[in-house]
Amino acid sequence: MFEELTDKDIYDKAISAEKPAVVVFYKPGNEKNQEVFQLLSKFQAIYGDKVNFFSMNAEENTTPEDLGIFYFPTVLYFRDTMELERHDYTPTEEEVDKAIRRLLRL
Repeated sequence: MFEELTDKDIYDKAISAEKPAVVVFYKPGNEKNQEVFQLLSKFQAIYGDKVNFFSMNAEENTTPEDLGIFYFPTVLYFRDTMELERHDYTPTEEEVDKAIRRLLRL
C-alpha cells in the first residue's frame, strides 16, 4: 500500500525530502491499522502526486521511540525537515484533510 520505511531511510525519503510526507507508524496486528490506512489511501489518491505516503513498522525500527511515539498507529506529517502535524489517535477525515492542506500550504 504505502512504501515501507526503515530507520536508515526515513530522514532522506520523508523528513528532509523535497516533497512533503505523511508517515504512518504502526505495530502489526493492531486492529486500528486498517482503518487508518484506508482513510489515508483516499488522500493518497487525491494528493499522491504532491505528497509522499509512507509507513513504518514500529516493532522493527527505533525511529518511533526517537520521535516520542507511544500510541499506534500514529500519523506524522513532515515538510522541510519539520513535523507539522501529529495524530496519535485515529484521525477524522477532516483532520487529515486539514493537515495535508497545511503541508501543501493550501
